[in-house]
Amino acid sequence: GTTLDEAIGWHQTAMRAKRSAERSIATIREESERHLADWLKRPLASITRQECAQRHLRITERAGPYAANRALQHFRAVYNTAGRRLEELPPSPTVAITFNRIRRRREPVTWAGLPEWRSRVEAIRNPIRRDLQLFILFTGLRSTDAKTVRWEHVDFEACTLHRPKPKGGEDRAFTVPVSTPVLELLQRRREQNHLLYPDDRGWVFPSKDMQGRVTHVAQTKEQRYDAMGRKVGHLPSAHRLRDTFATAGHEARVHPLDLKVLMNHSLPAGDVTEGYIRPSIAHLRGCCEQIAEFLQ
Repeated sequence: GTTLDEAIGWHQTAMRAKRSAERSIATIREESERHLADWLKRPLASITRQECAQRHLRITERAGPYAANRALQHFRAVYNTAGRRLEELPPSPTVAITFNRIRRRREPVTWAGLPEWRSRVEAIRNPIRRDLQLFILFTGLRSTDAKTVRWEHVDFEACTLHRPKPKGGEDRAFTVPVSTPVLELLQRRREQNHLLYPDDRGWVFPSKDMQGRVTHVAQTKEQRYDAMGRKVGHLPSAHRLRDTFATAGHEARVHPLDLKVLMNHSLPAGDVTEGYIRPSIAHLRGCCEQIAEFLQ
């Protein structure tokens, strides 16, 4: 009689034991409540293969292939966690699902299009959101890492930035140097934030939530309404800027291993020699400046 709601709680506990990021833990429940709300009070064993396949198709039609895959993959992970506790639980009904094929988009902003991108950024009225776009471009950070930077993560003396809980959790924490344009941007935000938010609560890119409480910027994407009243993308997504940073690093002749470190990608494990290499902050600072100069 264990319900989906109870199983989600078990799975979240297991994720915390593995020191997963809190944002990832919260997402499990948020997306389950959004797409599987009518299943939450049902016993897990009562959810059938046919229901899983039909729900996946329905979410695909309403919210898109990516959302459908995520919702049922979350369900599968929760079900498997429960299955390790409950001997009588049948095999996961998600075996009936043909998951949508998702292609990883790799679309950096073209060099010919970069001036137009910069013009659109400069047209953003909110200076905090404007600087956030530039910050992502010049650091190559993931969206969540960028928007959740706090002042205690910035070392102005050492010119470095620390991310304590990136993708992968605390075990993937990293510190990288920042280039001159980024340092100037951070100094500008430190001086100007108090004009909009007298108490920024420690956030470098503060905003307010629906209840009026000061928190970090919730969404990095910038959208506008077209003539038909539909939302359209005003700027490419934050991950496209990450693609742009990586491409700039390549064309600026930054070594691939150094670029991996700056972007917090896993270092190669198969190569014995490269497995020993850990670039210094001083060396990486030069790489950051190369990329910043190329982008400028």
